[in-house]
Amino acid sequence: MSERVSIIIPTELKQDLETLKSRMHLDLSTLIRLLLAGSVQEKKLDIAVEEYKTCKKSLGKSAEFANLSLWEFIDELHKRTVGLAISPADIEDEIRRIDEGEYDQYIPK
Repeated sequence: MSERVSIIIPTELKQDLETLKSRMHLDLSTLIRLLLAGSVQEKKLDIAVEEYKTCKKSLGKSAEFANLSLWEFIDELHKRTVGLAISPADIEDEIRRIDEGEYDQYIPK
């Protein structure tokens, strides 16, 4: 489902969007949706990393908020040089996920 949103942007930003639109061969609405989706995902990742670093959320909850698998989130933490602080609850959560077959797709047949 989609919803209409109306915004007012600076002229310079509109010019940049027009330039990108031409270079990417997209219509303006598609370009804005693409850029907005990427920005929202990046902001969610930034928040998830910060909440994990400050111990406000667990590893699993942070990964879930960022829409990443636990392993993808750990890779992102590594890229950002954030150390792991794995709690017993995180370990239990991962064992449960393994038992429930959540990672079966990664096991070679």
